[in-house]
Amino acid sequence: MGKLDKELSENIRIMAMVIADICHRSTLQKASPIKLTRNQFTILKVLSTDGNFQISDLARLLDISNAAISKNIDRLEQEGLVARQTKPDDRRSLELILQADGLEVLNEFDRILDEKQKHLMEQFSGKEKEALLDLVKRVITFTLAEEQNTEVICLQCGGKCGDSCVIESCKGLCALPDKKKAPRQ
Repeated sequence: MGKLDKELSENIRIMAMVIADICHRSTLQKASPIKLTRNQFTILKVLSTDGNFQISDLARLLDISNAAISKNIDRLEQEGLVARQTKPDDRRSLELILQADGLEVLNEFDRILDEKQKHLMEQFSGKEKEALLDLVKRVITFTLAEEQNTEVICLQCGGKCGDSCVIESCKGLCALPDKKKAPRQ
C-alpha cells in the first residue's frame, strides 16, 4: 500500500471514529435526560423499527451476552424508555416495546443531529455533495464486501436512505422488516 493509500485509509478511520465516538456521543448526551450507553441507544433505535424483537434477538444483533442485554434492558425499563410485554401466544417469551419517552429520546437525537448535519452540509456545494456521496457509497460498498452481517446497520438506519441504500445495492439485502415503510417517528 502506497503512502497516499495509507494516509487516506487512516483519515477514513479517523472520520469514522469522529462521527461514531465524538459526534454521536455528544448528540446523545444532549438528546437524553439520562446517560445512555451506545448499546442502550442502539436498542432504542432497533425497537423503533416495525420488527418484533425479543431480548435474545437484540443480544445477537449487538453481539453481547444475554446477561449484558438483560442488564441494558433493565436500565431502559427503569427509566421508562422500554417495556417488557408477554407475548399473547407464548407466555414464556417477552417482547420489548419502545415507550413514548424512548421515542422522544430518538426524535430529539434526530433533531439535534439534523442541526449538526445542516451546518456540515452548508460547507459543500451541490456538486461536491454528489461527488462525496458517490465516494462514501463506494467506500461503504468495498468495506462491506467481505462482511456478512449488516443487520444492525440496517436497523439503526431505519430506512432513511430509502431506495438509494448502499447496503441494499451491494449486499442485495436490507435487514429492515419492511424496507418500504418509513421509520416510526
